[in-house]
Amino acid sequence: MKEICVVHLVRAYNGIEPFRRFLESYQQNSDTIEHDLLIVFKGFGQPQDTAEYRELLSPFPYATLDVSDEGFDITAYFAAVNRYSEYYRYFCFLNSYSVILDKNWLRKLHENISKPGVGLAGATGSWNSNCTNAYAWIRNNGTKIQNFLRKKERMNTNTGTGKHLYTASPNWKNIIPTLKRAWLLIASIIYFDSYPNYHIRSNAFIISGKVMKTLKCPPMKTKLDAYRFESGKNGLTRQILNMAKRVIVVGKDGMSYEKEQWYESRTFWQSEQENLLVADNQTRDYQEGSPERRNYLFSITWGNGDG
Repeated sequence: MKEICVVHLVRAYNGIEPFRRFLESYQQNSDTIEHDLLIVFKGFGQPQDTAEYRELLSPFPYATLDVSDEGFDITAYFAAVNRYSEYYRYFCFLNSYSVILDKNWLRKLHENISKPGVGLAGATGSWNSNCTNAYAWIRNNGTKIQNFLRKKERMNTNTGTGKHLYTASPNWKNIIPTLKRAWLLIASIIYFDSYPNYHIRSNAFIISGKVMKTLKCPPMKTKLDAYRFESGKNGLTRQILNMAKRVIVVGKDGMSYEKEQWYESRTFWQSEQENLLVADNQTRDYQEGSPERRNYLFSITWGNGDG
């Protein structure tokens, strides 16, 4: 059994530019620790559709795995583990937008996942809570909700009978988005812990194949399903914690940060993210954001949880 398989997800929908950026960073930060590179092509119709991607891969030894575009990133990750768990001890997963920032990135992740009691190590973690965000939205929009209900009540009593409410055709164009918003608010309260909701972000993390195969992953049909697995009450991090194992963030400094210390790791949405091992589109959003944008992202993740 080999020690490490680096799994990079390449989704057809995203085009080739994110893949080009990843390979440039992978080449510039060629960690000396031994590993194999597995490219998971997700959602490519025909073999020739990956020809341009394979041309970029020509300088590297690599293997490939083709999966359909059904599900989300984590669906492809499980497919890789199910296929190769007999060959590798650890799997390091990098999503389509990952950009490596340190020459010893993989060695640092591996050294920390190998420590006793550690079940999951990631380049970034978050305390953000969909549950707390939902309560904050309800609180901040309370006046609008009350005015809406009062307007309906006035309409109902205006003629004494409110008969027009029942005979008029409903405006589904307005009602359906409202129902969707209501369901998302309810689901956020049901399926997610309140702030601080500790979870390792799935853009870049390392885990043993043995542990990964014990995880329960529900069918991934909606974005909500993906969010629930990443940060929900029975998601990836919570399942690892329930095994009495530690979940840690690893910084460019090589140190491991326990979940209570993530807010001072200088990695995700804090400071200048100067201790970040692997960047992605979310960390770039913060890095390129205005001061107001940065303050907002920091607040919902590390401040008080509700912006």
